Amino acid sequence: MCGRRVGYAPAVTPERASRRDLRTAWLYALGVLRSFRLTLVGLVSLVLIGGVLFAVTPDPQFGGGRPPVFTSFYAAWMALVGEPVLSPPAAWYLAVLAGVYPLLGLVVVGEGIVRFALLMVSRDKGEAEWMKVMASTYRDHVVLCGLGHLGYRVLGQLLNVGTQVVAIESDPNARFLALAKATGIPVLVRDMKDDKALVDAGVDHARVIILATNDDMANLEAALDARRMNPKIRVVLRLYDQEIAAKIKGAFAIDAAFSSSALAAPVVAAMSLDVRVLGTYSVAGVPHVAAELVALPGSGLIGRRVADLEATHEVRVLARHGEGESPSARPPGGQLVIEEGDVLVIHAASDRIARLAGARMGATPT
Repeated sequence: MCGRRVGYAPAVTPERASRRDLRTAWLYALGVLRSFRLTLVGLVSLVLIGGVLFAVTPDPQFGGGRPPVFTSFYAAWMALVGEPVLSPPAAWYLAVLAGVYPLLGLVVVGEGIVRFALLMVSRDKGEAEWMKVMASTYRDHVVLCGLGHLGYRVLGQLLNVGTQVVAIESDPNARFLALAKATGIPVLVRDMKDDKALVDAGVDHARVIILATNDDMANLEAALDARRMNPKIRVVLRLYDQEIAAKIKGAFAIDAAFSSSALAAPVVAAMSLDVRVLGTYSVAGVPHVAAELVALPGSGLIGRRVADLEATHEVRVLARHGEGESPSARPPGGQLVIEEGDVLVIHAASDRIARLAGARMGATPT
């Protein structure tokens, strides 16, 4: 596009990196808690049970009276690590507790410590467990399969409009793998044809999946798997042949099937943002798109004049009609104010589409 590599790499400014680091730490903490929830529940249950038993049993250290509540729960915790703090138990159930709790503590506490240590090591190395924990915290995000030339460009477009992304790449030596990880998103080095990989990427909670590898059959298989796991997910599928892509779109209820030779990466990103692409063509060697989008409730488009929209985003509004109305043959006037539910037919250079879609969804254009 006139010698520019628009949207090729996500911009990582110091401010953005700082926000990313804080967000990463917060998401990681939530993920760790979720990963260790069974261990924590088991540990708390053992301390509660042991604390109640100690609290209702008279103890010689307290003149034959019952120990304080705090001391009782502390005694239960210390029993788990094999360090009794109260007198040798006289009651049979405390004797059983004193014998069994060190073994339970070895299993629950020891297993938790080992898992946590492994998780910390994998976090430092950016390995699979860290990425899996991160991905498990995402909701209403985009799952991007394939980090080749096209996939990485699509990733840049999505991040530039503020979309949350989890990526899957099967090749551990992929050219753009390290660059994708540097953006701070979860990147799973897995085979997308494996159901577990899609589950770990959060397909059941995602709103869109983009299959952007150069393996047509793998893309189709993963698309069908994603639809099976999440019937509501929007599927954007890359296929080599545009005619086959059009046929598969209708036959398999795929939301958008595209040939990478026919579409630029910004158009693919726009598809994932619920922009209906009507057609693509080249003007003076620059890819252009005709697309239809809706002014969603709470979006940044509502209340703006058509002229302002065109000037800000460098687009042309070809037509406008309300929900349930027929489109007018004449372009809307520049002073027309966009209202909620308005359907706009937009013509623009392809690199502007994803940004305009982001503004429609409330993101700040860049």
